[in-house]
Amino acid sequence: MENNNNQLGSRISKQINYNFDIKRLWANILSNWYWFVLSIGIFIGLGVLYMRYATPVYAVKSTLIINGGASDDGDLLNKIGMKHADVNIFNEISILKSQDLTRDVVDSLNLNVHYWVKGRVKQNEIYQECPIRVIFDSNGFMGNEVELSVKQIAEGQFEVTENKVKRRVPFDSWQSSKFGQYKIQYVKGYEVNYGYLGTDIRVEITSQAAAVRQFMPNLLVSSGDGRTSTIEISYVDDLPLRGVNFVNTLIKVYQRYEVENTYKNAQKTRDFIQERQAQLIQSLKSTDSKVENIMTSSGLVNIDAQGQAYVANKAETDKKIAEMSGTKQALNYLRNSIINNKDNKYPVVAGITVEDPVLNNMVTQYNTAITKMESQNLPESNPLRIQQETDVAILRKRMSDAIDRVDNTLDISLKNAARDAAEYSSLMRTVPAVGRSINDVKREYDITQSMYLLLFQKQLENEIALNATSNKSKIVVAPYSSDAPIKPVKKMIYLLAAVIGLAIPVSVFAGQEFFNNKVTNEKDIESLTDIPLVGSISKSKNNADIVVGEHVRTGIAEQFRLVRANLEFMSVAENKKVVLLTSSISGEGKTFVSMNLGLTLALANKRVVVMEFDLRKPKISERLNLSREGGISGYLAGLVGLDKVIKPSGLHDNLYIANCGPIPPNPGELLLLPRNKQMIEDLQEMFDVVIIDTAPVGMVSDALILSQFAGVNLFVTRQAHTVKEQIRMLDSIYHNGKIRNAAIIFNGVDHHKKYGYGYGYGYGYGYGYGYGYGDGYYEEDEKPKKKGLQKLFKK
Repeated sequence: MENNNNQLGSRISKQINYNFDIKRLWANILSNWYWFVLSIGIFIGLGVLYMRYATPVYAVKSTLIINGGASDDGDLLNKIGMKHADVNIFNEISILKSQDLTRDVVDSLNLNVHYWVKGRVKQNEIYQECPIRVIFDSNGFMGNEVELSVKQIAEGQFEVTENKVKRRVPFDSWQSSKFGQYKIQYVKGYEVNYGYLGTDIRVEITSQAAAVRQFMPNLLVSSGDGRTSTIEISYVDDLPLRGVNFVNTLIKVYQRYEVENTYKNAQKTRDFIQERQAQLIQSLKSTDSKVENIMTSSGLVNIDAQGQAYVANKAETDKKIAEMSGTKQALNYLRNSIINNKDNKYPVVAGITVEDPVLNNMVTQYNTAITKMESQNLPESNPLRIQQETDVAILRKRMSDAIDRVDNTLDISLKNAARDAAEYSSLMRTVPAVGRSINDVKREYDITQSMYLLLFQKQLENEIALNATSNKSKIVVAPYSSDAPIKPVKKMIYLLAAVIGLAIPVSVFAGQEFFNNKVTNEKDIESLTDIPLVGSISKSKNNADIVVGEHVRTGIAEQFRLVRANLEFMSVAENKKVVLLTSSISGEGKTFVSMNLGLTLALANKRVVVMEFDLRKPKISERLNLSREGGISGYLAGLVGLDKVIKPSGLHDNLYIANCGPIPPNPGELLLLPRNKQMIEDLQEMFDVVIIDTAPVGMVSDALILSQFAGVNLFVTRQAHTVKEQIRMLDSIYHNGKIRNAAIIFNGVDHHKKYGYGYGYGYGYGYGYGYGYGDGYYEEDEKPKKKGLQKLFKK
């Protein structure tokens, strides 16, 4: 019981583990190496064609450095109290990648117009070598895309085709069309190919928005190494000069934007200062007139010493009051600036300061935030814009609180100073009213003058900043194009072609191996069943029915002799004289093996009879040109005697044929008759060996019925014909005990086909005895096989 379980487990393991044979696949690949050479050669050839006609793409690179507050003019402004805002490198990257800058580049270079000429295989886009330029009115452009065909037909005259309508157009003359106005101009330069004038130049005109969408994905802007404020600009284009022009123009547009933005902010500050200065000048003139009128009306030139002392003390106190009042006024200016700046459009005047470092620092932060927000000019719905406005609102609130705090402190100081001034005033009551009037006017004058001088200083600082405006970015690496295209990469294309050329035949052979359900070699049989393999028979070269003879020493004849020798080891029962041959399906060479095996035994001085027991599709009589009279069917039906069944084969004196006879309507019932057993027993008495050629066991039950009379049951299988599932079926019949003492003959082996395991190694076919195949022991050795690509060119 335990042995049976072990055998069952071994059978299941064999059938499961042999679904895919890597070694056989590898052997099959090696034996068909020429297909790999051919496939790789074809795909590398396709790669060469692709490289020949593919459009190369070039990379254009440039490097900028953003200086921020580290420039020369920045150092000067820092010294006088006006600071540049710190540069956010990512903000500058966003500006460089913006649609607005790309749109300006497209407009500057007229990049929404493309020119194409027809080559031998494809149309090629031209740029610097194009001899014409089509200028069109972008403001009046109508439509998304327009295609024209332009060809010079005479000097200064062009033939323009639009929507299959041709018209004659002079150069440099505005023409009206459905899509707007355009004109054609000549281009001069050493790079221009004037030979294109005589050919059709296809002109594609797209809208500005479409051109921006076309070029923006090709632009990549990134920060440098992270330690410096550098920006790397990369752009790809199939026209390298156009790519260089694009990056150059992009940098120019960006730098112009920087200067305009800085100048705009400085101009706003200058307008504010000039407005306040005009008001203060009028106030100073009014104060001077008051002093002059008082002195003129009173006629006083000097005041007595005591009065001068009181006046001096009073003036000192008033001076303090004036300074504090000036500070309060500055605070009021700051407060008013905050109130007037709710829409975040104008920065606070940078030069207005107070004796409070905290408040001054807030003013600087506020100016920086406003300047950054104005420079980026983001949409109001942008999350970054919303965050910036929130930050500005917070700074405005903090500044307002700080102003209130400083203002409260000044109120206390002013209150104390006013008390001191009141004391001095009481002492000056004896001083003439004229003196008091002069002091009052002088105090007003001092306050106004201090404010004017403060604004004058800030005006000078702003003018310096305005006149010192320069680019904060500098070109470190000028735009340049790569010498070789970045794609397609020749090495990668050829490598990919080689990989594909290698992968396709591998996939084909692997697919054949994976989906192959036919038996191709002995290992297939050994992996699917425990039934022993008694021998392999090569495929007949000339498809002859009889391949064995008395003086024949061919390889296939020796293979039948090997089978004969192996059968001697299997015939151990009393009914050893009876050998039954069957197969799983029709067409596996059962009849061929029966006749030649019978002849092989006859050549060994044994009397042999081959019974044509395939009562449904008999073939032996037909192949040997024997009459069907009488026969097995007639004997089983009781119509003839045994002497009418046995006939000489005509092949050898020891070989006889028991022909089928007429095909009966009920062969299955005839086999169950007692005369069947009697016939076989009589034949055993008459002959040394009885060979039963019966119907396929996988199709009808004849073989199962006749196997009870056989000492050896041979299953004939055929290379590339027998289905593996049929081998499993035979194995099941064998292990279920329906057929005993069974063996397999592997027929129709084609040694020219490589299925992973050869058939000419050692001696024999893996059995350790008999003669080898292809070692020069036969009369008809195989001709040398054509190797590799020779097979493709054989005649």
